[in-house]
Amino acid sequence: MEILEYSIFLLGLISSFIVGGNNSATSLGILISTNALKRKYSYLLSALTIFVGVSLGSYSMQSSIYGTIYSRNLDMLESAVFSVLFASVIAFYYLNKLGIPSSLSQMLYPSMAVLVLISRGNLGFNWVKFWFTVTSWGFSPLLAIVSSITLYLAIRRLALKRKDLFSQMKIYKFLIVFSSIFTTFVTGANAIGIIVSAGLLSAPFYLVAPAYGIASALGIYLSSKKASIVVGFRVTRLGYISATSALVGSDIISEIFTLLGVPISITQTTMGGIIGLSFRSFGYDVKKQLSQVARGWGISPLVAIISSLAAFGVIKSVLGF
Repeated sequence: MEILEYSIFLLGLISSFIVGGNNSATSLGILISTNALKRKYSYLLSALTIFVGVSLGSYSMQSSIYGTIYSRNLDMLESAVFSVLFASVIAFYYLNKLGIPSSLSQMLYPSMAVLVLISRGNLGFNWVKFWFTVTSWGFSPLLAIVSSITLYLAIRRLALKRKDLFSQMKIYKFLIVFSSIFTTFVTGANAIGIIVSAGLLSAPFYLVAPAYGIASALGIYLSSKKASIVVGFRVTRLGYISATSALVGSDIISEIFTLLGVPISITQTTMGGIIGLSFRSFGYDVKKQLSQVARGWGISPLVAIISSLAAFGVIKSVLGF
C-alpha cells in the first residue's frame, strides 16, 4: 500500500532528525566544550561525518529491521514496521527529554517481537538475531569498559613520553577531534542505520540512506545545541585522555557490532566506556549514571511495546485486516 510506504519513509526522515540530534550530543559536545574547533566548524564536521556514517556505514545494517521481521502480506509487514517505529521514536524522544537515557534498538526489537507473537503467524521473525541482539545490550557496555581502560593506559603512556606541553596539547587536540569524528560516524552507521533498514520498505538503499543522512545532519544543526553543551562539559570533566579513551574505546565495540549488522545501544555502550574510566573515582556521578542506565533498560522497552500495540491496533482497524 503506497500510503504506508510513503508514511514509513517520512517517519524515517523525522526519526533520523531526532536521533541524529540527540545521539550526536556527546561527540559534538566534546568539540565545543574543549574549543578543539570553532563552533561553526564543530557543527559542520559533525554534520558531514554523520552523513557519511549513514550513507556508507549503515550498509551493513540493511537487514536489522527489514529482513529481521518479514511477511508474505506486505500491508501487514508495513503496518507493523510503521507502528513500531512510530511508537519507539515518540518514546525515545520524550524519555530522553525526561533525562532517561534510551536506546531506539531496545524499543524496536522487543516491540517487533511482541507484534510477531500476537500476529497469529502472519509475521515472521529472526529469533536467533533477536536473542543475540538482546544479549549484546548486556555485554557490549562491559566490552566498552575493558576497551576504554586499555586504550586509556596506552594513550596515557604515549602522552607522557612527550615532555613539552606544546606537544602534549597537539596530541590532546588530535585525540579530541578523532574521537568526535569516530563517535559521530558510528552513530550514523548504527543508530540511524536501523532506521534506514526500516525505510527500505519504501525505497532502495541508495535513496533512503543519503536522505536519512541529510535529515540526521539537520538534526545536529537544529536540535542538539543544549544537549551537546551539557553532555560535552560532563564528559570532559574526566580529563582529555580519559574522555577520548572512553569515546574511542566504546566506538570500537560499537563499530564491530555495526559491521556484524547488530543494532546495539550506542548511548549505553558509550556510557559504559565513560563509567569504566569514572570507576577510578567512584562517586555520586557514577552511581547516578548507573541508575539512569538501569532506568532506561527497564522503562523504554515497556513504553515502546505498549505504544506499538496501540498504534498497530489502530492501523489494523483503519485498513480492515
